[in-house]
Amino acid sequence: MNIKKFAGAVAASAVVIGIGAAPPALATSNLQLFGVQETVKDLNGPLTAYTVSGLMPSSDPVAYPVAGRLYEATVKAEALVGTVTPAVAYFNARAENGDNYRVLANVSSLSGAPIGQGGSTTGKVYFDVVGANPNSVVYNNGFEDILGWVAPPGGE
Repeated sequence: MNIKKFAGAVAASAVVIGIGAAPPALATSNLQLFGVQETVKDLNGPLTAYTVSGLMPSSDPVAYPVAGRLYEATVKAEALVGTVTPAVAYFNARAENGDNYRVLANVSSLSGAPIGQGGSTTGKVYFDVVGANPNSVVYNNGFEDILGWVAPPGGE
């Protein structure tokens, strides 16, 4: 499935059924392949770059009672301009059918501590997948998808 088709499917699913506990979200126009860096600018000027890769089932032990299947993705956050604070809680895994899985922020190894300009942090974010297998990760502020990453056809 190509990226445009996937984005359309996500948008249609989001509008029709909503996304989990979050308000309905439209597909991001910023959908990239895993491993591609995307940026988001804070209202006050700081610029954060995120790179997401490796969305896959996880066998890592986590301090969370997983109800479904544990998935993980590796996230790198970089402070391109100013001091930034990675928004760990904004990450969601999403299946092609629209099933949405919020990040398990309390067990993430991605630090949410401030990063000075030029610095970076890398860690894993985890998702409790209780429905369809996810094929993408989105950065959603609670109202809309800001950034998104998807596996190329045939895997990452």
